[in-house]
Amino acid sequence: MPTLRIQNLKIDPNTKKIISGSAAIKESKYLPKEKWIQCKDSAKKPYHSISVTRENLGRVLYLSEDRKKGIFKSPTRGIVYYDSLNDEFSQVDKNDERIMHLSAEIFPEQNVHTVFGDSYLLLHFLRKSKLLGVLRNAFKNNENYERLIMHIFHGILRDGSKIQCSHFIQKSYASYYLREVSLPSLGSDFKFFSDMGADHCRLNFFKQLTNHLKMIYPNFGRGCFVDSTPLPNDIKDNPFNALCSHGVTSTSVQTRLVLILDQETGLPVWFEIIPGNVLDLSTIANIAENVYTSVGVTVESVVLDAGYVTQDLLKSLNSESVQAEDSDIKRIRVMTARMPAKKGYPYKDLYEKNKRNIVNHKGDFIREGHSYFGKKETVEIFGTSINAYVYVDRLAAQIRYDEYLKKHEDEFNSLTAKEKNWVAVKNGYFILLSNRDTTPKELLCDYFERTKIENVFKTSKEYLQLLPLSKWNETSVRGKIFADIINTIILLLLRKEIRASKISTSELFGVAQSWMCFYSRRNDEILIETPNLQTKELCKLLGIKKIPINIKNFATEIENFYQGK
Repeated sequence: MPTLRIQNLKIDPNTKKIISGSAAIKESKYLPKEKWIQCKDSAKKPYHSISVTRENLGRVLYLSEDRKKGIFKSPTRGIVYYDSLNDEFSQVDKNDERIMHLSAEIFPEQNVHTVFGDSYLLLHFLRKSKLLGVLRNAFKNNENYERLIMHIFHGILRDGSKIQCSHFIQKSYASYYLREVSLPSLGSDFKFFSDMGADHCRLNFFKQLTNHLKMIYPNFGRGCFVDSTPLPNDIKDNPFNALCSHGVTSTSVQTRLVLILDQETGLPVWFEIIPGNVLDLSTIANIAENVYTSVGVTVESVVLDAGYVTQDLLKSLNSESVQAEDSDIKRIRVMTARMPAKKGYPYKDLYEKNKRNIVNHKGDFIREGHSYFGKKETVEIFGTSINAYVYVDRLAAQIRYDEYLKKHEDEFNSLTAKEKNWVAVKNGYFILLSNRDTTPKELLCDYFERTKIENVFKTSKEYLQLLPLSKWNETSVRGKIFADIINTIILLLLRKEIRASKISTSELFGVAQSWMCFYSRRNDEILIETPNLQTKELCKLLGIKKIPINIKNFATEIENFYQGK
């Protein structure tokens, strides 16, 4: 019959709980006569059996009063209950009252192997740039703050993939920061986007952002310009949708995003969402006034496409009316728009007037590797005298001209000499209308500053996949786009940080995803693997001087996270 052998048993005198001790199953083994063990005392009978260890039970966790039953941490069986009277083993539940005080120690949660590098680098950048503090100050509610950070990780780090937010965070180091939010709830955040759509959220964020960036760029917000982009989508009941004609040739159902950008940095300082293309004079005036009173940002210039050039706009382009005290747009000093090529506008007339100069290259200049013809003219349109700047991008015109000749040689040969001259330049020919009195080269350089805003739109649409809109009421649509604008600002600032290295953000986070970690819940510690050489170089690029081996006190890390530090 087996017996329990207990060794080095220690019991806490206060709690009466077992502190330490080991156990083994012993049983008697009978020996053949020739192997009997003789006693030293010849008066006694020889030993005809010995006690042998049948199995090592390991650490004693619980022991019955008669010491014949107990719970043990066996090196081979794990946590197991053993009854020596019946020689039976049975499994032990981690909620067993007899070992409840040891549950966290003997049933540790499994360490999860997760992606560390990408989210760690992004979080480091948010801290280094003080943007984490901006977000914390703007979003006081812990749950919304936490949800926003998770959506930022998802929006920027997924690199355009279709993975859902909850699935992405689940495999990321960022999931360790979840304290107020359940992971599955990130997959359906309608309420969160509705909360984000409130005006006070947008106002708080841009106030905090503007104040922060003014400390870095003293002239931030003093000179801004406005432009817009369509957000076509298939949501039938989207409250911002409207049938509109953008430009002069096509119509579509659109929601329109209007962005105010700082001229020095190219960063968004405000945004509005309007139905269709109702970006008329009064709308621009309201937006300019709103952004000034809200965050103290002055909109000094407006850049508009040909589709917005109307009689009212032309009147506003007159320099005297813009500067007048009773003007609708008191703070906007510069307005530039592209002249539409349609009836009522001297689009072709200005070409005829300047074609000799174009042929003779009189007024040519170089910008960004392109040769341009440029000439300033004063014209009258709808009774309004305005400045018209006539341009020909010679490189663009030549490329399109060569393409045309390859496909339409017979047609070209049938044209008159006058028509051939027009075909040679028309694809590089354009006119800018502006209230500025300057040189063609300077105005064109300012006009191409709009490429900053186009880069913002491209970043939001292509990298961050701002489209398609998937929320269905006014506040949730605003909230969804607001979250995407925040992601865009962070990404643009990150690109500024790494621009000199010639490394793209896709490469940065793609390489960093190979850096993995474990989270030990038992010790509340992050165990970090050694990064490869490429990842170490990226750490240096972002100013990480010491590569982390582990994060020993994650509770402190969480506290700093909620304080925005």
